[in-house]
Amino acid sequence: MNIAYVNGEYCPISEAKISIFDRGFLFGDGVYEVLPVYHGQPYFVAQHIKRLNSNIQKIKIEMPDFDWIKLIDDLITANNGGDLQIYIQVTRGNQGARKHDIPSEIKPSVIAFTLHTPYPTQQEKERGLSAKLLEDIRWNRCDIKTTSLLANILLNDEAVSSGFHTSILARDGLVTEGSTSNVFIVTQDNVIKTPKLTHYCLPGVTRQVAIDLINQLNLNFIEDNIKVSELFDAKELWISSTTKELFPITKLEKSLINQGNIGHNWRILNESFQQLIN
Repeated sequence: MNIAYVNGEYCPISEAKISIFDRGFLFGDGVYEVLPVYHGQPYFVAQHIKRLNSNIQKIKIEMPDFDWIKLIDDLITANNGGDLQIYIQVTRGNQGARKHDIPSEIKPSVIAFTLHTPYPTQQEKERGLSAKLLEDIRWNRCDIKTTSLLANILLNDEAVSSGFHTSILARDGLVTEGSTSNVFIVTQDNVIKTPKLTHYCLPGVTRQVAIDLINQLNLNFIEDNIKVSELFDAKELWISSTTKELFPITKLEKSLINQGNIGHNWRILNESFQQLIN
């Protein structure tokens, strides 16, 4: 039986409830985090908590001090550890009515539970993913990890319903990110490249972990704009996220990347990532 946390109480997930007037339910007025857990051990906790607190401030939620680490540890224990993810969501709270105006006093809602999405196997990564290139129709603050994900959902569905695994998004001819991930390429000059952070790109925790590993490995790397044409010319292409880790894209639209083969740089980086989490 999975156990959830709702506003100070732990309960079976089937009994977890929030008010219909919670602004997260009515407006998507909230932020969230997804943390990886391997063998019962949470990883990159400080980075995820830092981003969560930053996003809470960005959308002006008045949040009292909260022991996120205890919440994470308690949920792992209550759900028997193993390989899983911790989902944490903070909304502006229950206003008792449906009003756009933000009230001067309102208590935030905090909910959390475990996800059990299997992490990709080496064999799955070796096969690679296919991606559809789509115009980025999202809003102008994609740097905030908000629960308002309708545009992401529609973009991802457009890709999946067209027979692809995922989508890569572009705005004004420049790559922003994936519908659920960050994007990396390796140029023909053997330089690893990822879009620089802007309001159109989430500062992914796995993205930063990958960058740190790239620097430790002394691989050639830059953060800079990536033109759409560079995707098709790339020697390697991969995405990064908590649930996907570092996952190669071997087909973009109808074009094979590296003739459909996994690249050398990704192999080196993925090996270092696996050592880090094991």
